[in-house]
Amino acid sequence: MEMIQDPEEIIVKFGNEANQPEIISGLQDLAKLHAISIEDLYIKWEQFACQKPHVLTRVTAKSLDPFKRFLQEEIEKRANSSVGNVSNNINHLSGTKRPKMLKGINNNSSLFGFNISKTPISGKKRKLGAFNDAHNSDGSIKLEFHVDDVNSTPKSKSEMNTISIKSESSVGIPLTNTIYSSDKTGKILDSLNPENMDISEGFTLQDDDTIDTHVRIQLLNDPEKYKFRTMRQKLIECSDVLDEQIELFTKFAKEHLNIPDTEFGDPTIQSQADVYAIGRIVPDSPQYDGFLNTESLAFETSRLNGIGRRIRLNLEQVEEVSLFCGQIALLKGKNANGDYFLVDKILDIPYPDFPLSSSDELSEYSDLLNKKSSKVIVTSGPYIPENNFDLSYLTKFVEKINIDIRPHILIMAGPFIDTTNSMVMSGNLPHFDNLKIQPTTLNELFVKLISPILKKINPSIQVILTPSTRDVMSTHASYPQESFDRKALQLPKNFKCFTNPSTFQLNETYFGNSNLDIFKDMKEVTKGGKTTMSNRFDRVAEHVLQQRRYYPQFPGSIKKMTIAKPKSEDSRSADSKIYKHISGADLEVAYLGLTEFVSNISPDIIIIPSELLPFARVVKNVIMINPGKFVKPNGANGTYAQISIKSPDVKDGSLTEIPGEESLYLHNVWKRSRVDVVTN
Repeated sequence: MEMIQDPEEIIVKFGNEANQPEIISGLQDLAKLHAISIEDLYIKWEQFACQKPHVLTRVTAKSLDPFKRFLQEEIEKRANSSVGNVSNNINHLSGTKRPKMLKGINNNSSLFGFNISKTPISGKKRKLGAFNDAHNSDGSIKLEFHVDDVNSTPKSKSEMNTISIKSESSVGIPLTNTIYSSDKTGKILDSLNPENMDISEGFTLQDDDTIDTHVRIQLLNDPEKYKFRTMRQKLIECSDVLDEQIELFTKFAKEHLNIPDTEFGDPTIQSQADVYAIGRIVPDSPQYDGFLNTESLAFETSRLNGIGRRIRLNLEQVEEVSLFCGQIALLKGKNANGDYFLVDKILDIPYPDFPLSSSDELSEYSDLLNKKSSKVIVTSGPYIPENNFDLSYLTKFVEKINIDIRPHILIMAGPFIDTTNSMVMSGNLPHFDNLKIQPTTLNELFVKLISPILKKINPSIQVILTPSTRDVMSTHASYPQESFDRKALQLPKNFKCFTNPSTFQLNETYFGNSNLDIFKDMKEVTKGGKTTMSNRFDRVAEHVLQQRRYYPQFPGSIKKMTIAKPKSEDSRSADSKIYKHISGADLEVAYLGLTEFVSNISPDIIIIPSELLPFARVVKNVIMINPGKFVKPNGANGTYAQISIKSPDVKDGSLTEIPGEESLYLHNVWKRSRVDVVTN
């Protein structure tokens, strides 16, 4: 049935400039030719307009021909990309119906958000194809599959070649001739508050083999809201959510900073008067390459505050600047000439409130621990070296956990089996002599190899697992992420699988855990004295706290990698073709509300694993921890974080009482905790 295109709908979407017979007929022909609605055609027009050297703001008769070529090129690209790609998802996405509008944990709309670029972003995600189980001549097993758009880091030429590795014996024996190890395991590399308290002894067993101390775990975010279907983002839905977030942020700023409504204005309108403006920091050009400076920033408004328009920023009068792409900012200045917004002042955004507990609750938590200090261990993957499938690191660590460390809580962040591991990417995995039936899928690799090791952890230790976007077992290759399926991974009941990110409570202490590297990804624009001289980790942590979001940058990081397949005997073979893989943060824009702090409350401890050096710092009375990698790519021993938290006592003065009808206390975890970065 032929689609009938209403000329009035074209004028509504494309504006009064399109009210010309040749333009209306041209757009009608394009919509009929490509069998799309006027609304979808307008979205295509926005994508086309933003790719031009000078962004087109209106449709003209002259622009119809290049727009037609743009649509044709898109069809050809999709056709070319589909040729030769025979890949099936081994991870079945959740069938939960996607909510129309994202709501927070307390059914409040998302407060803080990001801008979505008008430049089209690739919708491709990780796809792992079907396996071909075949034995090599040397007895090793070879799992072959196709990989498209995997989160990757550059590999050396030798690592890119297809390899087959034969296991010397059972799991835990290195599969290469070179063994990387360190005799300095257990060495403390860095400590936070070592002078305030000793390392907690952890749990002890009584005569009846029961533990004498307990830590209660309570998940604060709703895991059901993370069961959405990925790769189904619609531009109009994302823009609606992000626009509402800016408007809600405006309301928040007015209430907390006591700025009258009359002093807020549209920064894109020429005026000689100073106004306050709230919007999003964006690049001044659609050709954004990930790097900005003080001359290349623009300010994007909401549809209510400025019809969604952008205005270039002039920061000459501001002495100190620390801005990044996607940041929600409150500015004061004026647009005197209509070309740029001259910023006079960048106002500080209030930090979120801290959690409070009553004296009765604190006494209950203290009694659970018998007034002893709690002990939490934090690790972050990868847990397998880059060049072999050696599980001895994890095996030895589990033994140490059970005998020497004895923590109450063990938090393990992925990736457990990394999609960017050279062996996984090439599909060449060893033959495991201790297994009667060899694994045929990557999920089975975890179940048959890693799960048996994790099961050896003392049942008295409660273990929390959080995924990474590079985990092969995860059904989500984008952020935020659904949790692992504990039963599918065949793990015992002392294991708890949380989402990424997640907010949870260990007794009175609020933890925030986000497994996406904001410390490495954030590209700041800095200017001035103490802003540029201060520690970068502190600045990034302050941005996370002020924006009330675990990953406040938008767009997310983008990584590119070129992989050359090994040449076959026939030089004309397609095996010599070079493939480019693009990956990165892979943000689900419509669900970024799930990455916000729960109820706008700042956690006492925030854990964000990073590829940078491990650290533990106090920023605005919040402990920020990067535990470091568990195993380094070359096989050297990595690090983990060890947290000792003194039991709360309202009588010793370590807690701050908040005056009111009920006795409520700040937790002051940063004062009564010790954090050690230790080699594993």
